Amino acid sequence: MRYGRLAAVAFALIAGSCAPAAMAAPATTVERTVQDCDGDQLLETAFGEPHVPFPADEPAGPCPRSQGQPLHLPPSASIVNFLQLSDFQTVDEESPARVEWLDATQRIPGLQPFNAAYRPQESLSTQIIEAMVRQARNTVSPVTSRHLDLTIVTGDNADSQQFNETRWFIDILDGTTGPANPDPEMDPSASQDRKIDPNSGVPAPGCEATPGSIYDGVRDTGQSGVFPDFGYYEPDSSTGARDDGDGYSPFRAENVAETPGSDVTVRDWPGLLERANERFEALGLGMPWYSTFGNHDALVQGNSPDAFVGPVGPGAAPSPEATEVYNAAYHALATGCVKVLQPAAPVLPAIQPLIEEIQNLREGGVTPPEQSDIDRLTGEALAIVENALLHPCNPETDAGCAIDIVPPDARRRFLPKDEPNVTPAGSPCSTGSWIAQHFRTTGTPVGHGFANRPPEAQRNNDGYYAFSPKPGLRFIVLDTITDECGTLFCSDGSVDDTQFQWLRDEITSAEAGHQYVLVFSHHTLRTTRLPSTDASEQPIHFGEALDRRGGQPLPPSPGETLEQLFCEHPAVLAHVAGHEHENYVERHDCADDSPPTPGSNPNFWHISTAAHIDWPQQARMIELVNLGGQMSFVLTMLDHAGPANPGGPPEQADQGHAPGDVVRLASIGRELAYNDYQHSRGARGLRQDRNVILPTDRPPPPGS
Repeated sequence: MRYGRLAAVAFALIAGSCAPAAMAAPATTVERTVQDCDGDQLLETAFGEPHVPFPADEPAGPCPRSQGQPLHLPPSASIVNFLQLSDFQTVDEESPARVEWLDATQRIPGLQPFNAAYRPQESLSTQIIEAMVRQARNTVSPVTSRHLDLTIVTGDNADSQQFNETRWFIDILDGTTGPANPDPEMDPSASQDRKIDPNSGVPAPGCEATPGSIYDGVRDTGQSGVFPDFGYYEPDSSTGARDDGDGYSPFRAENVAETPGSDVTVRDWPGLLERANERFEALGLGMPWYSTFGNHDALVQGNSPDAFVGPVGPGAAPSPEATEVYNAAYHALATGCVKVLQPAAPVLPAIQPLIEEIQNLREGGVTPPEQSDIDRLTGEALAIVENALLHPCNPETDAGCAIDIVPPDARRRFLPKDEPNVTPAGSPCSTGSWIAQHFRTTGTPVGHGFANRPPEAQRNNDGYYAFSPKPGLRFIVLDTITDECGTLFCSDGSVDDTQFQWLRDEITSAEAGHQYVLVFSHHTLRTTRLPSTDASEQPIHFGEALDRRGGQPLPPSPGETLEQLFCEHPAVLAHVAGHEHENYVERHDCADDSPPTPGSNPNFWHISTAAHIDWPQQARMIELVNLGGQMSFVLTMLDHAGPANPGGPPEQADQGHAPGDVVRLASIGRELAYNDYQHSRGARGLRQDRNVILPTDRPPPPGS
């Protein structure tokens, strides 16, 4: 009944004295969406989706026309309007530190969990981010006509903790159009014409680039009729020596045969990889933006903490700062010129029984002791992988080995979270840590939130902070990275006790100051669940005690959960996250788990937003509005500026035109992501996970 009254209020306001939304050039998904309506594996422009109250019925059929009328409110109804960007995973696809060959293990039944080590679209990650920036910079709310006040990036901004990946996303969000140059090392060929240069590698004797191409990453090596063949996507050709790997063919029947159940069409785009590595101008968001740590920002490919051991810190003042210990072998690997395309044959047979044992343990649910066994087995498998990376094979003597010599690049260096305790001679960290890079900026605010870190975060090399974007509101940004998890697989998150107590104090302080609270982190509540081996962080705090969506084994939290803390404080309105690469919205009714106490929080919203690196490559506009005297969130999805279909000659459906400008390259990247057979097309979410109205049942802050 609550939702029926909300709908009545919302749609009654449409016919009142409210100003209609401005007809801004950049359209949101309220006006039009991007979908595959006819099932041909190509995307097209489809009907828009007006806002609906939560929960919403799922419409039937492909690309249905959503029912309902657009919601319009006067500009004065907007309390704050901000953009959430998440999971860029800006990729240096030419880096020797990448393990694309592990992704091929997905084609062997039972071999998990090494997915997302390779995607056909990853060479286009910088163009995809730029296309989203161009969409967002002038977009206004379809409800109130208000421009965006700010942007929050909820982590996995880089893909593998590398300096150049970090600089690419910072410079794209800042823009390269002005005279300032905070990082001259990223485009040394530029004088006054600074641009984004996605091509890594510096020519060096003995480490020459691929003849005839500026692209030095993985491609082709597919073998027709051999399953699995462990090859990669080849945009220039799909036959003979330039054949695609399993699942990356422009021929649907071939993909179905090679990867059962995967009906996809990965079209050829001749010259794509070369065009993806050309310099381009970044326009910049043109608004304040704030950054959040993701596991890919602090761990090698989002998993391994071994580039820097730590931070391991004592936690409380007046103890010295935490330490991050430099790993010379990892840095030599990343900045060198030997890239493993396929390891020696013994690697895959060695990890296969370990992964099969993991799969057997996972069947039928996982108990905490079984989860410990899974963590141990995963660590053993990843140790084998690490050895293969650090000791490249010899293709002349090792069966199954394939390597490539690529131009080396010191800009591929791994970054510590804050600062290492020792900077050895020739350290790649001379320009500063991942946090320090945010102070080398032409955007606002300087530091992009990290200037607001409390002393305890600075002591422990952590990246959490709080700020007030508008009167009556406090935004709290968490650092959920588990730096020391006891294995080489640390992708999920946790909150240490020092940070948790700071969070409690921030929420209590906000309530005393009559402020509402929004909490941001990279990890969702259900993926904030990873133990830590750092004794100074105990007790560790997880996100929730019960997985409300199902499918995630949740070990008992050693301390109070984030959900329990949020339920103690009615000031908390929402928790906004990424990490899972999927659009979904949950209403957390606190009374579901325990009887409410006087003054406790009746409910809060959990909002998770999809990735830019994977389909559907969407961002989320989150606007808090005054709707009939009560606050509501109005969520609106944004597609990036690339056209729905990048085009191609109709008589040759398996091949598109030669790649074009930045937004067309981004469009190709979206089509490739849609046809990446290892990723779920369901990541777009249900109708209630996209353009939706979420009531808070609380009045606006005074003066708003």
